[in-house]
Amino acid sequence: MAQKRLPLYSEINSLSPIDQLPAEIKTEIFYNALGSLVNTEWRGIYSEWEGMYPFFLGKICRSWRDFVWSTPILWSTLHLCLSEDRYEAQIDLLHDWLSRISNHPISFCLDYEELPDDWDFHSPTEVLTTLASISSQWKDIELLLPDIKACFDAISTTGKPLPLLTTATIRFHPTSFNPELQLNLSMTPQLTVLHLSNPYLSKVLVPWHQLREFLAEGCTVDEIRIFFHNAPQIIHCTFKEINSVIMDHSLNLDLFHPVVLEHLECLKLWFSFLDESANWILGPAKLPSLREVSLHGPFASSAAILLRIMQAFCSSQLLENFALSYEVPSEIILIQVLELVPSITALRLRLTKHAGNFFLSEALFQRLYCPHNILLPNLQNFSYHGPISLTEHMDLFRDVLVYRFRQCTSPPKEVGSEQKTVSQIQSVTVDTSSQLVISPDIQEELDGLRRDGLDLSVTSHFVESRNFHEL
Repeated sequence: MAQKRLPLYSEINSLSPIDQLPAEIKTEIFYNALGSLVNTEWRGIYSEWEGMYPFFLGKICRSWRDFVWSTPILWSTLHLCLSEDRYEAQIDLLHDWLSRISNHPISFCLDYEELPDDWDFHSPTEVLTTLASISSQWKDIELLLPDIKACFDAISTTGKPLPLLTTATIRFHPTSFNPELQLNLSMTPQLTVLHLSNPYLSKVLVPWHQLREFLAEGCTVDEIRIFFHNAPQIIHCTFKEINSVIMDHSLNLDLFHPVVLEHLECLKLWFSFLDESANWILGPAKLPSLREVSLHGPFASSAAILLRIMQAFCSSQLLENFALSYEVPSEIILIQVLELVPSITALRLRLTKHAGNFFLSEALFQRLYCPHNILLPNLQNFSYHGPISLTEHMDLFRDVLVYRFRQCTSPPKEVGSEQKTVSQIQSVTVDTSSQLVISPDIQEELDGLRRDGLDLSVTSHFVESRNFHEL
């Protein structure tokens, strides 16, 4: 009876609605149900996997398994997290997986479960060699391995170009990467997105001129300056954990022409520490298409460096989104920074307390409210996280919001008035661990602004310390 039931079950399954669909639509449904690699900005180049694997679909029934096993595109994305305990089984899995992709372009992420040092005596040569054998099909790759040399050797031994490769993410482990080793990605005619961690850029061979997006962690100032001159087509550029030194002292950065990046729209610079070398990171620059800038670093140690970097954005008339985080010497310096970029429409500040400094105080509010010399006349969205002295200046905060939300859109009362046209504020978010007290009358006015359409959020996480006595 059991043997008779099996063909009956198969026949019943074949009558299900999904099996009546054309193969193209069925493929699209299955492909969207499968997993994909998801990059997150906060994690930098690291990726995580979302969704399910083809094996799950193959367990549903025989017809699904036959369809999935014979559809190459469903196997075109692979995330292999290597483990020493399961390494042999993973090699077999990889061979089985790759046998199903046919000639379809492949996207894969290769990383490891254990700490990098655990792989020092066991390089995953078999896996690397297997992947290198189909390098002509690589489209999007992420190599997050402790032994980048073994990976590179496996790639280079094929002697083949990478004709389909458009996106590459490669993590160099600092303790195992040989600074004399060259990473050769010059034979990549379609490479436009490149993410590197802990690289020696002078040892990376890439068609820099064709890059549109670049992210790097752990570069020095001279490496970054040279990159700007070699990548004129770059659109999105991020440098994290910048080492604010010049490693190659034989270079005379004065000899470089001013940085001209006609297409750059987004620039993010995160400094680990600062010294005078940071002044060279941009120098005189022309960034006519720049729309978004993010700066992070201990700028409290040198306000002059922060202002020097900001000078490069003075001529960027399209700059609308600006983010500044970590340390700023004082609110006066913050105002000087913001004066250099009056085109800002969205401002995000995430600051820490330094030398007793608090922000959102009288000096800033007066400039945001002054009709004839107003700061950031185009500001529409404002977000602040950090220490504040807002309780003492809550009336000024209210006045600024009322003016920027209600009154600033009114035409000047006097003919020929020098009052500037000011954009209406749309959203304001303040998040702090400082103590915050709002009187009932001001609270009522703020609630009125919210009812009228202002997206306003003011949150305090202040916890008053108390002395508890043990009974």
